[in-house]
Amino acid sequence: MKLDVQMNLKADGSLAVTATIAVPQGGSASDRLPLDIPVEANRVQHFQVSDLTTTGGASAQVDGRNLVISVPTGTSTVTYTVAGTVSDSPDLQQFTWLLAAGWSSPIETLTGTFVSPAAAPDSPICAYGLLGERRLCSLTQTEVAGKVTFQQNGLKSGSVAVFSVLLPSGTVTATAEFSPLAGAGAAPAHDLGGVIAVAVATMLALLLAGFGWLRRRADDAVAHTAGATAQLLVPGDGGLAFASPDGVLPGQVGTLTTGRARPADIGATILDLAVRNYLWIAELPGQGGALDYQISRRAPLDGAVTDFERAVVDAVLPGGRENVAASELTHRPVDLVASRSKVAASVADSGWLRRNARRLEWAGFALLGIGAVAAACLAVLGAGVLWGVAVAVLGGGVAAAGRLLPPRTKNGTRLAAAISGMRQYLTEVNLAEVEEAARPVLFQRAIPYAHALGELRGWLARWGPSQPARAEWYRPAGDRSVLAGLPTLAAVLDGVAAQSEAIEER
Repeated sequence: MKLDVQMNLKADGSLAVTATIAVPQGGSASDRLPLDIPVEANRVQHFQVSDLTTTGGASAQVDGRNLVISVPTGTSTVTYTVAGTVSDSPDLQQFTWLLAAGWSSPIETLTGTFVSPAAAPDSPICAYGLLGERRLCSLTQTEVAGKVTFQQNGLKSGSVAVFSVLLPSGTVTATAEFSPLAGAGAAPAHDLGGVIAVAVATMLALLLAGFGWLRRRADDAVAHTAGATAQLLVPGDGGLAFASPDGVLPGQVGTLTTGRARPADIGATILDLAVRNYLWIAELPGQGGALDYQISRRAPLDGAVTDFERAVVDAVLPGGRENVAASELTHRPVDLVASRSKVAASVADSGWLRRNARRLEWAGFALLGIGAVAAACLAVLGAGVLWGVAVAVLGGGVAAAGRLLPPRTKNGTRLAAAISGMRQYLTEVNLAEVEEAARPVLFQRAIPYAHALGELRGWLARWGPSQPARAEWYRPAGDRSVLAGLPTLAAVLDGVAAQSEAIEER
């Protein structure tokens, strides 16, 4: 026999299904689709079927909690509507429906399509198998406008086939209903519920792992590709104003791009606070003619200063001190533990990094262990061991997703690309095209970002003699040109932060 299943998911969450069954001459076939199937988290998902119609001599009816279909020789169609196929998850929706659950005759060819309001459904999977085996269909692909097609040849009688796909959050109304899993009651050899549980768990595990792999791949592509050139000057009140991508601060760049705060982030934060007039930097004569630098408080720290920036100031100027020499910082321990912790928290609070990125992986391994223990106990008791296997399989998928998902969120990935574009701007901007009135703003506000991106010397050199004659936040020594000693100070601050980090790791 041949089976074709056409699925159309509507905006109200209802699924319109048209199944076309072709049975060879002299034969007949029947199927019994359960409307309650075990899914993740020890739950049972409940489906409702309505609007049953048939052609070609087929019969279909809801018998208790099963959809029973019988077809004679020839080509028949069964059309019905299903509620309860879509459930909400964080940032996405999940669609699940059974294509077949044990036809009495072998299926020579299983084909079908899935359409929905989503233009780009994610990770579509068609899987099939008998007890003890689970395989992917030979063809599953997404076509233009989000249409998904699938095909599998040579299904044995009694095979279970499931289709599942991820949709963007809010695509349709989620109508799925669940109840706690009561447990397995049938012997393993006849445990159709257990077979379906393993099938659905495998589908979900593959979906989760596939989603994690796709997110990792997209994130890695950003890390190795130059993004579009950012525009750091935007229209504001009274002219052009400086704006970083998504408002990211210089001290957050390292945590976002590498996953941890770097020494340069501390120096970039101090420079940024100086540029924003919260700190003041002055060059001082040092021993042996070498320059020293004094860092002083200038304006009170107000609501525009973040917690991690306050922590940096408190570490450099502890106990409310008004000023400190850079040479003193190099000779005393500077406790930057709180600063590094708070910058990581600020990046997570902004929605750019996942909180407790390993938590999902740990939860998956815990679920896998629970499933393995449950399967062993059920085997000893002579009960449905497949329920435990399903939990273990799902746990493996959750663990794989946790391992594969990148630390950055989707917003974080987009911002990482924008930061790459910011670096490109700093190295390629045509200064002659920058409005005269906006040049001092661009030059000074970009200094901390240039340092965070390793481009400080290049940024200062690009301006050369066209640098502003003075900076209110920086006083050079004697007749030295303004900011000539800034790269040296930045290197000293990086060294202080690196020394602090080395002490913490001992």
